[in-house]
Amino acid sequence: MNLLAVDTAGENLSVALESEGTVFSLRRSTKIPHDEALLPAVESILKRAKIRWDDLDSAAVASGPGRFTGIRIGLSFAAMLGLKLRIPVLALSRLEAVAEVCPAGKILGALPGWKGEIYHQFFRRKKNLLATVGEAAWVSPGDWPQVRGEAEARGNVVSLRETDASDLLAVARRRLASKKIPPFKPFYLKPAGYERPRR
Repeated sequence: MNLLAVDTAGENLSVALESEGTVFSLRRSTKIPHDEALLPAVESILKRAKIRWDDLDSAAVASGPGRFTGIRIGLSFAAMLGLKLRIPVLALSRLEAVAEVCPAGKILGALPGWKGEIYHQFFRRKKNLLATVGEAAWVSPGDWPQVRGEAEARGNVVSLRETDASDLLAVARRRLASKKIPPFKPFYLKPAGYERPRR
């Protein structure tokens, strides 16, 4: 399977491709806007893997949480890719990707957010299945130690890290194998700035 993954929801843009058991990945800084950097980045990684666009079997995109505009860029690109190539495209949570790399049975997946905030969600693993427990949330930097301490006291392993596109590959493989495809929609944990009520 040739599986492409893109993540434009974070500060940096990242692209990953798994082809014949080999993973190719790259990360681009924010010096170039994501909407300008994404297509050249994907073309670069396809060239490295020596495959063409129509060799792709499926694709995955980070649906959030993260930057509002970045989420929209990634989902728009993935939607057009799926339509053009007629391949399955998965919109995947970055919090699920964080939890996926942790082998524990009870996990608190967490991501660095805006201005030190922490996005987080609980997960449970049973064999090869990973399920969410409750809704995702965010906390201020000052409140995070308490949230983390309470989670660990209840037996959860905290997986806190930044993600990139390569982290989406394992989630996509598991989802495709189980045929549990999530809805193709953005994961806006927080509203965009212009959507916040004015004071």
